[in-house]
Amino acid sequence: MKKILQISLLSTLVLLMTLSAFAQQLYISNESKMSLELLDFGVTPPALTTLFTAPAKLDDLTLNAQGQLIYSIPSLGQVDLYDPVAQQNSVLVTGVKLARDLEIEPGGQSMLIAIYSPGGIVRFNFATGTITTLAKKLGTCDGIAYDPYGNLYAVANHNTIVQIDPVAGTILNTLVLEPHHGINGADGLTYDSYSGNLWATHDGTTGPGVLQIPITATGLSGTYTFYLFTLLSRKGVAPDGIKSDGLGNLYIGGIWNVVVFNIPTSAITQTVVVSGADGVSLVPGTYPKSH
Repeated sequence: MKKILQISLLSTLVLLMTLSAFAQQLYISNESKMSLELLDFGVTPPALTTLFTAPAKLDDLTLNAQGQLIYSIPSLGQVDLYDPVAQQNSVLVTGVKLARDLEIEPGGQSMLIAIYSPGGIVRFNFATGTITTLAKKLGTCDGIAYDPYGNLYAVANHNTIVQIDPVAGTILNTLVLEPHHGINGADGLTYDSYSGNLWATHDGTTGPGVLQIPITATGLSGTYTFYLFTLLSRKGVAPDGIKSDGLGNLYIGGIWNVVVFNIPTSAITQTVVVSGADGVSLVPGTYPKSH
């Protein structure tokens, strides 16, 4: 009995550590407020600070190795860079109308940009400033993600995950998801090292939530699991940007909320009202390391 009690106490301790070990700060691209924001979970209640106001609505957000924010402005056809230390903003890419989600490629020399319509993916070289087309005729295109094996994935036509050859741009495999709802469907896409799977945000006919998409060394496995966000049933909620901390937590911008989803418990552990929240990225140095 004593041994069983010890195991139970240990399991409880591990669970509490998992639930509490989430990032203290999060960068947010706010679509409706046209701004970059900083959300601080380390204070009660969580504090939201505006860092920079852009000239038009924002979409996705990612960080480079220097900790600078790179974000898309679809209506202007551009991708900008904001340095939070220097507090300076600059235009990084132009001529990419309806640019959506962003993915810095392995090695950090280039970045992929999803073109919402007509659905496609272009590659931007940081050193040369050149843009080349990687993939076309995807219907629509939103989230993009690499896995550790070098496989490339994207959200196409609202409810399909496509595996794409990162050199030739051809479609190697597809996974059809649940039917999308209205103009929404699958959107953000990320690889999570904790579960070893892809995760996508999705607003489908069964409601808003996230999808766990198992992968292998060769790519898509052909299955997925849907987790419904019953706490986010209010009208207008549409899970969008998503990032993983590698510790079992997913951070999601849901237009009306920022949500922390804990993978081991399949539960939402934190919800903060942030009207307009779209893309998200963890602030370096404010969360525990996964290794």
